[in-house]
Amino acid sequence: MLWTIMSSFKTTQEFYTNVWSLPAAFNLGNYVKAWTTARIGSNILNSVLIVGVTVAATMTLASMVAYAVTRYKFPGSVAIGRVFMMGLFVPLVLGTIPTFFVLRNLLLYDTKIGLMLVYTAYSMPLSVFIMMGIFETMPYSFAEAAMIDGAGHFKIFTKVMLPLSRSGLVTISIFNFLWTWNDYIYAMIYLPSRRNRTLPVGMVQLTSTAMYQTDWGALFAGLVIVMLPSLLVYILFQKQIQKGLTEGGVKG
Repeated sequence: MLWTIMSSFKTTQEFYTNVWSLPAAFNLGNYVKAWTTARIGSNILNSVLIVGVTVAATMTLASMVAYAVTRYKFPGSVAIGRVFMMGLFVPLVLGTIPTFFVLRNLLLYDTKIGLMLVYTAYSMPLSVFIMMGIFETMPYSFAEAAMIDGAGHFKIFTKVMLPLSRSGLVTISIFNFLWTWNDYIYAMIYLPSRRNRTLPVGMVQLTSTAMYQTDWGALFAGLVIVMLPSLLVYILFQKQIQKGLTEGGVKG
């Protein structure tokens, strides 16, 4: 990682002279070139929009589904929970071709909304599984106390249960952010046009360009730009990520 950051400030000549040496000067020209020439700026905006909407939608839908199937017993509630859990065992690659035809028939192919829907659907099984574990461990006394005070089902969910499930919401948000931010395959398949490219797809294009033009400094600058958000998220939420590995695995 340090070598990547160090190389992002080097000129092409310095890179070929001694690949392990320190840069002669901390030149930001490589970052400017990566931002403008490779259109990383527009790629970042696309990624931020898609990832932000996906994380928010998944967090909202997963918490609602998990709360309904764990706190209310109705015909089919157990089956719905098991269907989402079964989704954990289905390789996502199996849905690539059917999803392509669905998006094309709905006129959502090569649209940001289409990719958002794909990401949200693929993120639901794990997110619902984690949130089900969170809600199952909560005592019913909180909901009963709120109901005695006159709160309805929706108010109990939004004002009582969601704040108490904050650790689970943060966990699924981090997992989904890291996956969707770094995803290349589905962004490449479902958003082929240049104007809609996300950051990983734009990074691959920059890699190809840098190899042919031997502009390694711009390439490493682009790599630093790509990995910086994920690195910051992991540093800030490291304990929460580790906790999320076992979140919902033990039923109280």
